[in-house]
Amino acid sequence: MRARPVFTAKPGGSRTLDAAYAALLDGRLEAAAASYRQALARNPDERDALLGLAHIAHRQGRNDEARAFYQGVLRLEPDHPVANAGLLALADADSEYPVSRARAMAEQNPESAAAQSALGSALARAGLIADAQQAFFQAMTLEPDSPLHAYNLAVALDRLHKVDLAKTYYERALSLADQASAGVRKNFPQQAARDRLEQLRSDGVAKP
Repeated sequence: MRARPVFTAKPGGSRTLDAAYAALLDGRLEAAAASYRQALARNPDERDALLGLAHIAHRQGRNDEARAFYQGVLRLEPDHPVANAGLLALADADSEYPVSRARAMAEQNPESAAAQSALGSALARAGLIADAQQAFFQAMTLEPDSPLHAYNLAVALDRLHKVDLAKTYYERALSLADQASAGVRKNFPQQAARDRLEQLRSDGVAKP
């Protein structure tokens, strides 16, 4: 249940942002970044451009840059759930801070799948798998077409030894990934999901 960057901004109404979002969905990160930077040059407070650049930097492992862009969003909207979720995903996994912060954010944003997913990831890192499973289930309920939410839920169920349910959600995650955009598929651990599903189908007892 490794935390992954979350991005939920939709086309923002300008041709530049629309082009950036389309490139992002297609997995063309450099083209997306160029368009987002163009939008940001026109308006330094363009929230969707900041989110897009944060997401791309996060995916590419440029964590300091991603953090700066997420913080740029939070300067405009201090309670923005996706930006807060991104910062939580970048936080030190050994810190107790992400769990308390994630709980507060999820309570403040009960309708945000990003906030619920961030809470699940923080709880999983802290070893609170049953609580993490509930948070991932809530994220899945809010965004039922997300393969990553389904995968995280499957892993949590797997660790709780709920094998039949885990298999169901691994299958669902893989099915959703097959239907998703190229950009979403690139950010989804498809091989790990397939391998674990086959292992569970074979014996259902190995630990994830």
